[in-house]
Amino acid sequence: MDAHHDEPATKGDLDQLKQQLITRIDANSVKIEANGKKIDANSAKIEANGKKIDDISATLSRLTSLVLDNRERMATKEEMNRRLDEIIKGQDQMMVVLLRVDQERAATNARIDRVEGDVETNKSQIKRIRTKLAMDA
Repeated sequence: MDAHHDEPATKGDLDQLKQQLITRIDANSVKIEANGKKIDANSAKIEANGKKIDDISATLSRLTSLVLDNRERMATKEEMNRRLDEIIKGQDQMMVVLLRVDQERAATNARIDRVEGDVETNKSQIKRIRTKLAMDA
């Protein structure tokens, strides 16, 4: 029944058409079955990927929460600048104290040198006085 005719179909024509349809249906059935197996395999992959996506989503949610918690604890630039200014101010005050202590040390050393000189002078004078007293006695 390749050509279109206005004549009624014969039983042979119908049997031939039936056989062609059965062959096509069988071929399509094989293709459908193969596609069904592919769909089943893809379905398993999709399910596994869905689980991975759920795990990644949970991890992302946890990490986002951690980032937000850390962000709340982080100091702003202004806070850091204020804290650094406080540290620098404290260090400046320490330097003032250290300079004063260093000046006092230098003054104390100079005073000690004068006192030691006076002690040596006094020792020599005491020795001379003892010597004179010993002669006068």
